[in-house]
Amino acid sequence: MTIKGKSRKQIQWNGEAMIEIGNNGSEITYTNYWDSEHARCGFCYLSANAGVWRLLVPPEGEVMLAEMKTGRSVSIEPSLHEPGRCWDVVFNDGSDAPFFVAVDKQQVDRAMLQRLCRLTVWTRRGKELDLSCEVNT
Repeated sequence: MTIKGKSRKQIQWNGEAMIEIGNNGSEITYTNYWDSEHARCGFCYLSANAGVWRLLVPPEGEVMLAEMKTGRSVSIEPSLHEPGRCWDVVFNDGSDAPFFVAVDKQQVDRAMLQRLCRLTVWTRRGKELDLSCEVNT
C-alpha cells in the first residue's frame, strides 16, 4: 500500500502477518518488529526500501552498537560461518577481523542484489547509524 510517498510492508509467514514496516522513503516510520517473537529471540532483521538496507537490532542486541559504530563502511556477503543459510553484515573498520552479524536469509525481506547502496542500523530508539554499503552476492 502506498499513500503520498509512504508505504507499509507486511511480511508474512505461512499466510500470517509477522513483521510490519511502515516506510517514508528509506526511513522507518513504524514497525511491530520490536515486540515480535523474532526480536524477543534476539534475531536481527534486514529490510530494504528506497535503495537502502535497514538492519533492525533487537533490544538485547543493542550491546553490539559500539562495535558496529567502529565500521567505516559495510559489506553484505554470503556467510562464511553459515554458508547458504545466512548473510554476513560486515562492519569494515580496517582491521583483519571486523565485527559482523550473521542474519538468517529468512530474516531478510528482499532478494539480495549485488550493488553499492547505504545501510542504516535501527533500534527501538530510531536510526543509530548510516554507512555506505557494498552487497556482494
